[in-house]
Amino acid sequence: MVNETIKVEKKKLVKILILTALAGMIVFGILFTVFCKITGRILISSEEYSAMNKISSRYEKLYILQEKMNSEGYFKVSEDKQMDAVYKGLVKSLKDPYSEYFTAKEAKTWNDYVNGTFYGIGVVFGKSKNGEFLISEVIEKSPAENSGIKKYDVIMRVDGKTYKTSEELRKAIMGKAGTKVKLTVKRDKSLRDVKIIRGKVTEKTVKGIIGKNNVGYIRISSFAEKTADEFKTELAYMEKKNVKGVVIDLRDNGGGYAQQGVKIADMLLPEGTIMYIKDNKGKKSYFNSKPGATKLKYVLLINGNTASTAEILTAAVKDNKGGKIVGTVTYGKGIMQAEFPFKDGSALKLTTNQYFSPKGHQIHKKGISPDYEVKLTKEDKTDTQLERALKLIN
Repeated sequence: MVNETIKVEKKKLVKILILTALAGMIVFGILFTVFCKITGRILISSEEYSAMNKISSRYEKLYILQEKMNSEGYFKVSEDKQMDAVYKGLVKSLKDPYSEYFTAKEAKTWNDYVNGTFYGIGVVFGKSKNGEFLISEVIEKSPAENSGIKKYDVIMRVDGKTYKTSEELRKAIMGKAGTKVKLTVKRDKSLRDVKIIRGKVTEKTVKGIIGKNNVGYIRISSFAEKTADEFKTELAYMEKKNVKGVVIDLRDNGGGYAQQGVKIADMLLPEGTIMYIKDNKGKKSYFNSKPGATKLKYVLLINGNTASTAEILTAAVKDNKGGKIVGTVTYGKGIMQAEFPFKDGSALKLTTNQYFSPKGHQIHKKGISPDYEVKLTKEDKTDTQLERALKLIN
């Protein structure tokens, strides 16, 4: 009986101790919360403190530089512009011409351009082997065409300024609808100034016709958001008309969305590998075609400005022996970029992968050689590359 009484008393004592401890913790919590509010302190975990300390240590100099510039600098600039310059400089440290930080305005302009709708003059150009910016295509009914700009004109200056890279030149040419831009172009060794009023340019990336001897011709100028659908429509029309074959023109195609090129390759090839990509850790990812392919005979046309996604399609056709390839060695851009958007509309375009042909051939800085090498110059009176492709069909 005595033992039972002691046991009960112990239970009561334990409960009292627990309740006392809980009450103490509650009171301490209330007092500590009041103390934090009065002093402005915040309770964080050791992990959070370690992370914050690491960030502070890494960006301390940047903070000091910015504060010093803003408090004692003679020249003033907004903090937004300062930070944009920091972001751009950081990405430029990669020394990768395909990686770039975009402001919100630049990100919208870039995405419109890739999707085939933009405000500019309506030309496609690339850098020739001698470093000149050669116009390879003038979009129909565009401001450029209406102003007299022609294919094979060389862009020398924009508003009196010269530019070193295609990206810089593209930005200079593009602008708000209704604004003016002056291009200095070289044609037949003579210079001329052409004033153009910018406008909205909507480019259809795929165009098809049926020519002589019932041979189809499909031109793919770039790989935008709806390019694969446009190609599917044109190819289906050619199949319905039962043409002898199709010449698929990828000349001066600078690329675009890789997935669009993969989809088109899937239409042209039976089951197999289209390409594989490798990330910075060496991990490979494969892209394959499904069973079934067009029964039409086809030939690809390529040149030195056939790049990026156009090279994915070319390499897939070549390694899988889908069709013959005519022209000259392609550009050699075998790396892929991904876009990482931010809440404020800005974005990072970053090279994340290198892609390879189905058989593992490197494309970057090497390009793809045609089955039939045929050079074409401005002096040629006929399209010798197209003529050779047509002969392969007939």
